[in-house]
Amino acid sequence: MTLSGKASIVGVGASSLERDPQRSVLSMAGDALMGALDDAGLERGAIDGLCVQIGSPRGADYDTLALTLGLDVRYASQTWPHGRFTATVITHAAMAVASGLATRVACILAMKNSDLGRIGEANNPFFYEQFRENGGPHGEEGHIGMASPVAGAAMALDLYCRTYGKDRELLGAIPVAFRAHARLTPDAVARDPMTQEDYLACRPIIDPIRLFDCSLVGDGAVCLIISQAGLATVAQRPVAITGVQGVRASRESYIFGPLGLGVGQQSGKRLNMREARGHPAYRMAGVTPERIDVLGVYDSLSPLALYTFEDFGFCGAGEGLDWIQDGRIGLGGERPTNLNGGQLSHAQLNGWGQVRELVTQLRGEAGARQVQKARTAMWATIGGDALVLERN
Repeated sequence: MTLSGKASIVGVGASSLERDPQRSVLSMAGDALMGALDDAGLERGAIDGLCVQIGSPRGADYDTLALTLGLDVRYASQTWPHGRFTATVITHAAMAVASGLATRVACILAMKNSDLGRIGEANNPFFYEQFRENGGPHGEEGHIGMASPVAGAAMALDLYCRTYGKDRELLGAIPVAFRAHARLTPDAVARDPMTQEDYLACRPIIDPIRLFDCSLVGDGAVCLIISQAGLATVAQRPVAITGVQGVRASRESYIFGPLGLGVGQQSGKRLNMREARGHPAYRMAGVTPERIDVLGVYDSLSPLALYTFEDFGFCGAGEGLDWIQDGRIGLGGERPTNLNGGQLSHAQLNGWGQVRELVTQLRGEAGARQVQKARTAMWATIGGDALVLERN
């Protein structure tokens, strides 16, 4: 059995992104759900499935959401609180409607980061999750001084640049391109101009990671309604889910680096082009990297976007820093990426903002950001999870 074409995205909604200490996660989730229902022309009673990415304390658990939002569902699923599960949540929804466990599933990401404090502070509700996970949810190793997620990313980027003999300053092409896209996105959090000179002048966080390599703290919610394909109507402007792959895990995985880079238990053997271009999501959808008109990638830190280009066969291992130059990932370029500004400039919403943008692009509703004749889009992360979306 294949999931290709069995499920469609028929509704998209989002909350506003301003930081408001009085606004609750449930309020943001409600705004996103109602927006998605309005977009799909549906009533709440049409929703019989609920898939949630982030629960308490950063978000709200599935049962609380169902109760508060007035949903009566027969299928529910909830995943761990990290962006690597974005495609997995949507895949769960597609599997549910394809198998008949539900007819229409609301997929909700609602999170509030601005009141969490710094990682490692005892008054941070996430602090206790860090203890459970042997020092931190992102591979932190406090006993050797790696006390933040940026530390792992810095270590991986340093190894990458030394392995391939690359200039780390070339990485600036990613945040600069995504900021240009954010300037065309009305609800983006960061819309001030950014140049390569601005990037080079910003302060280091942990060398070689700079301030503009780090995503923005964001509060907000996004809701996608996934429907059985046969129930979708022309008026809903459905977007078909034609390829999926959930998050991967193996000895070659490292949360802040590409497969096989050589950090920790990794072997140092990277994917070759044949392996990268043979990703299961491509095979399920029957497409190649050249068919992708619009790309969304996970960019909580800019090198994660870099590695994704390589691991999904847009360029070879070690070629990414050269490949991203000269506007290739910008609007009008060969592979326009994160056209809402991504997490680096739109907001840190675990990639749901990018998936929302892909749907908007395939519907032809992106305004000044629109990629002309966009028919096929992809969401991808260094965790290996991916979605291929196509305009019906």
